[in-house]
Amino acid sequence: MTLKLRCDDYGFECEFILDGEKTVGLIEKLRNHFEEEHGIDYTMEAVTQMITNRGHSLESIRK
Repeated sequence: MTLKLRCDDYGFECEFILDGEKTVGLIEKLRNHFEEEHGIDYTMEAVTQMITNRGHSLESIRK
């Protein structure tokens, strides 16, 4: 199953979009984007919580 992560869905005025398999690697790419482009160093747990708060199941994210 795929997941589309849009930076602007997480409170940033940014057009960055990730689209791919629901994996920890995809979440890591979003976390890296937040740090590199917006200067915010979220933990993986924080980014995962942000994604689940938007209605995505934690169980469906593959390791």
